[in-house]
Amino acid sequence: DAERDKAWHGACLALAELARRGLLLPERLVEVVPIVVRAIGYDVRRGQHSVGTHVRDAACYTCWAFARAYAPSVLRPHVKDLSVALVLASLFDREVNCRRAASAAFQESVGRQGADNFKHGIAILTTADYYSLGNRSDAFLNLALDIAKFEEYQTPIIRYLADIKLIHWDIEIRTLASKSLSRVSKLNPCYSASNVLPNLLDQCFHDDLVVRHGSLLGVAESVLALGEENLVQQSEVLNDKTKSLIAELVPSIEKARLYRGRGGETMRSASCRMIECISLACIPLTVKQQVRLLDSVDACLVHPNENIQKSAALALNALLAHYFPVSNKGPAS
Repeated sequence: DAERDKAWHGACLALAELARRGLLLPERLVEVVPIVVRAIGYDVRRGQHSVGTHVRDAACYTCWAFARAYAPSVLRPHVKDLSVALVLASLFDREVNCRRAASAAFQESVGRQGADNFKHGIAILTTADYYSLGNRSDAFLNLALDIAKFEEYQTPIIRYLADIKLIHWDIEIRTLASKSLSRVSKLNPCYSASNVLPNLLDQCFHDDLVVRHGSLLGVAESVLALGEENLVQQSEVLNDKTKSLIAELVPSIEKARLYRGRGGETMRSASCRMIECISLACIPLTVKQQVRLLDSVDACLVHPNENIQKSAALALNALLAHYFPVSNKGPAS
């Protein structure tokens, strides 16, 4: 039962102590390791917050105990699952104590199990150490990019950001995840465009505000990443259907009346960022689409919320510069 956080917490601590005392037999690891991996990512949303910090911390302690208790040959079949889970937790967990606990468990695993089992372990520990993981923004934006350069962790990082962190209950985490996804996507743009972007486009109309807001930010930053790599015009990366969906995304959101009710201001701000990223990426737009986006920005410029005004101003600057250029001879046709 995912709701019983106290049971998860107690179970992780019990498993750790059993392993330390040699009472958890190696043949039971097949059943135990998948549960511990789930516990490392345990985060149950309750209202405007979540519970699970203590469970994730205990799960990292369990991994630390496994590394000390079992020989490398015993733990080898489970190394891939454990290493990926610990690296993701050390980079993207919301709480600094959990990031550092995951890093400590990974460090113990590399030391006890050997760098041959945990590939690139020394390089990762050098990059993501105790002090560097203390800064959450740095972990999301810089350390994640460095570690994603290792092929074993690249796809899991992209998938984790898109599937888990973009729909996190904390708006700051969603924003950081979208920017991190933008940076990491540049390492494998074809995978992001074909496997991540279509799903995010669908989720922009989800009933849950958190899901649609995070997905809209994810689409915006992914499009910007493709534009910065000059891949928008390459049909093998971004096909015409996807370009059309991106161009019509903001008008479709307005048509679905997603600015109304609770969370409307949040969606307005994200839509302005979407328009800004479309402009910076130079997504092909018809004249009608250009004017439609300009109308959307104009409506946000006069909104009483200051954050929306600032987002609209940035969007207007990018939109005018790329679709309504003015030369010495006057406005372009």
